[in-house]
Amino acid sequence: MAVFNMATSICNAPQLSEIFEESRKMQEELEHSSGPSNSQSYQDKVKKGISQLEQATHMVNELGLFSRNEEIEECPTAHIRYLLLPAFLGDMTLKFQDDDRLSIVQKAKAYFRDYIRRCRDYGVTKEEIPEEPSEESDPVPRPSGRPNLAAMQSNREEKIRRYKEAKELNQKLTDLGDWEVVERREEDVKREFFLLMLKKWVSTSLEQLNSIQQEIEILQHMAKMKKGENQCQDDNSTKRKEPPPKEHRKPMKPFILTKDALQAQVFGAGYPSIPTMTIDDFYQKEIREGKIQLGSMNQPQMSEKEEVEAIDIRKEREIEQDDPEALKKAREWDEWKDDHKRGWGNRENRS
Repeated sequence: MAVFNMATSICNAPQLSEIFEESRKMQEELEHSSGPSNSQSYQDKVKKGISQLEQATHMVNELGLFSRNEEIEECPTAHIRYLLLPAFLGDMTLKFQDDDRLSIVQKAKAYFRDYIRRCRDYGVTKEEIPEEPSEESDPVPRPSGRPNLAAMQSNREEKIRRYKEAKELNQKLTDLGDWEVVERREEDVKREFFLLMLKKWVSTSLEQLNSIQQEIEILQHMAKMKKGENQCQDDNSTKRKEPPPKEHRKPMKPFILTKDALQAQVFGAGYPSIPTMTIDDFYQKEIREGKIQLGSMNQPQMSEKEEVEAIDIRKEREIEQDDPEALKKAREWDEWKDDHKRGWGNRENRS
């Protein structure tokens, strides 16, 4: 089986190397491009580069060039470069622009994590793959309490370390020359160059993963906010479509004020559709509804005419109730009026 894979590798190596080189040059050209990344020509190159890198990845998998049981020392120099495929795919995917940005960055994240895992399997690096955040955690964490100064210091020191390592790697790569120049040099130089390139992209992948995770959290938070707004709009739309519930109000009916219950019966008999109530009933109703405050200093004073009417009403009510005292006074008043005609007592200016 190994002999068959080796023979197939020899037969297809030129084709694989050509596809890899073309896609690598495309990636390098886009990296140093000064044109707008959203232009049609730029995005066409991105699509072509992704397609070529995917094709090269399929070929590497079919040829079985790599195994987790191997160390980097066992890997042929000509094959080392193909370990860069996941990193190139992650970088090229981030350059692609689409409406579904969240799906793009998640795909790039998978490529970079796969690249670091492969480099760890081959002993190229000991860098840890960043842990995935838990689904229960808040996408946009809110500050609470004191900041973790120790964690912040450790994070700062880690960034400084990676920066220094990346700077040293770039200097060593520059000293060896660019990719095309190294391809024409001896075997040990090419191997050193490819190993340095693997370590450089490990550092780049870690930086990209940090940026990608921050972008994912922002995109998820925005998606959640948008979903909430849409839900709110749907709820408001549903509420607008449904007629508001009518408030049950007691119907207002006209009524006739009467002096006493007797008049109320008279009016009620003649106009059964119109309710009647006595003045006392009316005042009691007003008091219950809070429209008249008992004992208030601001109660309006009754006029003289109103006082006389109130006295007459009270007298009539007492007579109706067969009050002995009231009946006696009423009879005495009637007898006195019979003996004293109206106006007899007025002798002013008369002789």
